[in-house]
Amino acid sequence: MSFHDQQYREKRDFIRMRVEARATLRLRDSAETIEADCQDLSSQGVQLVLDRPLAEQSHLSLSIASPTPGLQGLEAEGQVMRCEAIDNGQFIVGVYFNSLK
Repeated sequence: MSFHDQQYREKRDFIRMRVEARATLRLRDSAETIEADCQDLSSQGVQLVLDRPLAEQSHLSLSIASPTPGLQGLEAEGQVMRCEAIDNGQFIVGVYFNSLK
């Protein structure tokens, strides 16, 4: 197994949870706010579905409200690692968390 293959496999060692939640993104460069749907979440990042593409390496803030009253939601700073068009005109965006708040 090559070093690259091992690094990729280790990235997938984190548990990914399927979620159905709305997320609010704030792009750092433009201060634009975008709504997105979360598909899955791990300790290292999130996969989102958006109606528009985001440039890879874009930096953003992400907020996911908690569905439980009194329980804090997720606040994170992240970076777009990939953006792929899907057949319904939407985009799958992978975000890596740089920090959790």
